[in-house]
Amino acid sequence: MLYSSSICFVAQGAKWAHVGGVTYRYDPMNYLVVSLPLPVEVEIPEATPEKPLLGLVLQVDVAEVGQLLLEMEEADAQIGRHAQPGIYVSPIHPELADAITRLTKASIDRARARVLGPGAMREVLFHMLRGDQGEQLRQLALKAGAGRGIARAVRHLQDHFDQPTDVDSLARMVGMSASTLHRNFKDVTALTPIQYLKTIRLHRARVLMLSAGLGASEAAFRVGYQSQSQFGREFKRLFGATPTQVVREVQASSPEARAGT
Repeated sequence: MLYSSSICFVAQGAKWAHVGGVTYRYDPMNYLVVSLPLPVEVEIPEATPEKPLLGLVLQVDVAEVGQLLLEMEEADAQIGRHAQPGIYVSPIHPELADAITRLTKASIDRARARVLGPGAMREVLFHMLRGDQGEQLRQLALKAGAGRGIARAVRHLQDHFDQPTDVDSLARMVGMSASTLHRNFKDVTALTPIQYLKTIRLHRARVLMLSAGLGASEAAFRVGYQSQSQFGREFKRLFGATPTQVVREVQASSPEARAGT
């Protein structure tokens, strides 16, 4: 699935996020931050009807983080110029845990959310900025260093995933050499630019087949593939099954299919 810029907390259970062969584990003691749109495979290793997974996902408001940095008088602080990872796990300290609890309570009803929610959200962001991985969040908000160019490259691939793209053209667009783009892009996303593009295309094609009812050939063409055989190979490599098998498995597990058995 495609994760947008977000902060993910788990109150009960655990989740594993797989990106580019790297696994990020988060649980009640650790939270996950995704600072750029990334294709993430999610696994829930432990959950039962009696003890389900409980969590909270917050969308990152870059403008709000930037305003908070100004109030903290850290907007002009020196930050690293190298590209920071676009996904990471960080420990939850007691102060942050308390702030998350207050934010959760503020979300119980609309009145609480409207009056108490903004302040509780600012407190969560404040403690994150002061935490072990605050550098990444600061760089995201200030769009500084190499991360700015990578963010532009990611956005271009997101917006034009169905069009032909090569690394040299992408590098020129963001003002980097091809080798620098390749290195920094992988540092941030755990994928090369071409791997990222392929993964985005395959996820989009899967959505088209499952939600819009398109066949594999039409879905492949819609997302930019010119070769049906290449699409089939890369789809199976990513999802572990052919397009037809994935569609059948999802259809078989739907409530309508179960009701008919």
